[in-house]
Amino acid sequence: MTATNELCIANKPSKESKMSQLLLALTLSASLIVSGCSGSGATDDSKSDDKAQTEEQDAKKKEDEKPPVPVEAVAVTRGDIQQTYRTITTLEAEQDVQVVARSSGILQDIFVEEGDRVTKGQVLAQLDVEQLSLEVAQLKATLQKLEKEMERQKSLYSRKLGSSDALDRARFEYESQLAQYKLSQLKLNYASIKAPIDGVIVERMAKSGNFISNNQELFKIVNPSSLKAVLHLPEKELANVQKNQLVLLAIDALDNKIVKGQIERIRPAIDTSTGTFKVVASLNNHDNLLQTGMFGKVEVVFDTHPNTLLLEQQAVITQDNRSHVFVVKDKKAIQTPVKIGFKQNGVLEIIDGLSESDQVITTGQQILKHETKIEVVTLDGVELESPTSDQDKENKPSTSKVATNP
Repeated sequence: MTATNELCIANKPSKESKMSQLLLALTLSASLIVSGCSGSGATDDSKSDDKAQTEEQDAKKKEDEKPPVPVEAVAVTRGDIQQTYRTITTLEAEQDVQVVARSSGILQDIFVEEGDRVTKGQVLAQLDVEQLSLEVAQLKATLQKLEKEMERQKSLYSRKLGSSDALDRARFEYESQLAQYKLSQLKLNYASIKAPIDGVIVERMAKSGNFISNNQELFKIVNPSSLKAVLHLPEKELANVQKNQLVLLAIDALDNKIVKGQIERIRPAIDTSTGTFKVVASLNNHDNLLQTGMFGKVEVVFDTHPNTLLLEQQAVITQDNRSHVFVVKDKKAIQTPVKIGFKQNGVLEIIDGLSESDQVITTGQQILKHETKIEVVTLDGVELESPTSDQDKENKPSTSKVATNP
């Protein structure tokens, strides 16, 4: 081999050298790629954090720029509230009688009309008694004759001039005639139709000149003071009902005038067909405004909580058996959970969660969120400043509706 060839072979890179150079180049490229990717990821994360922070600031800025939501509010107050059960009833009179004729004859006179008040024993009508009077007179004459005959037989028997059989026969005839005479007097007395109870004539069913037969209905009398409210309550309320409990009756025909009463009787048996039990309540009807057959709404008062916190029912929002309200504080709506007690006539008892004179939103609360900016207005559009301290609460005029007992 020549010197020139040897020199060329010496200067030619070996295969191992080429492989080493290639590995070095790949390592450098990978390092650059990793470095570039790492730098890009950090930049993206930083940009994402900045974007989220910016969006949050923008949302907060937009929220602050929103106008306050107009709402109405009332103050929590103190008062009495009752646990009641509501139902309906038709008034019934326990003293409600049909006056019937106990004798027959022509109806001669009628002395009362529908709507008249009558007393027990008062004559309501009169049958023709001419025939009855003659029968009484005839029987009386015969009775006097038989009485004398009986006295004569007694005298003869005492002197042993008459037999005991003759005396017994005379006594029997006299007693038989006496019974017929008394019966005719009773018929004559029955010819005068009399009131069996105190009350009011609510119906007259006969006219003068009509022939009246025995047991024919002539009048209907109702005693207003005996009116009762008959209730049929579900069996689950049996444990809550007791005698002498207060009953409040609102009569439709009297513009829902409230009449007080109390439970008088409780039937301790359940009607299997309806699942109810019967309760009878006496009523205060001294002015006689109530009449039989009137329809009314009844509240049975089971219990009363005096001097408790009260709030309008429309202010409370209930979801998933949890209740909350929005309280006005620093011109914001603060969502506050509450615990509810008795409910009566659109008013709720607040057991926990609120204090007296807290301003609670009653209109517009359905669209509110916690700490939403609000503006409390009245129906006239005048803003009411929300109390921020106890002194403000004391100086704040109350706009609440106080629950009143019927």
